Amino acid sequence: MPVFDYSPAVAADPEVYRIHAREESYPNSVAEQAEIKRVDDAVFDRVRIYENSLVDSSGALIERGAALAKGATDIERAVREEVRHPLDNTRIDLKKVAERYTALRSRAQEQIDALERLAREAEWLAEKANDPYAAYRALVVRYPALSKKY
Repeated sequence: MPVFDYSPAVAADPEVYRIHAREESYPNSVAEQAEIKRVDDAVFDRVRIYENSLVDSSGALIERGAALAKGATDIERAVREEVRHPLDNTRIDLKKVAERYTALRSRAQEQIDALERLAREAEWLAEKANDPYAAYRALVVRYPALSKKY
């Protein structure tokens, strides 16, 4: 027994399907339980797919973060070896060291900006991962084309 059809925007919200399945009249309790289970299973199969995509995105984010952290460590090492230590020597070309410092400082700022973007993305993913069902609902209500009939 199919549940019902609504307009695409309303039908995108899985909660509408779940509520309707519970409010519908059924010939007996076995049919009611079967339909509620079918609707819930269909909805939560979609939520699991969304949740898995959040996990995959988080894994990719961790890899990018590790690469950025290594890049930051490399810049710190370069500043120490190519700027700080040469300044301890009295016979150096200050102009050359200053140019190298400027280049490293620029790279460091790029790394900082990238790490800040990564942190914002991590916060966004964490917010979604805290309640994947609500995040999925918000997504398909905002973009009904992403939803298919349950």
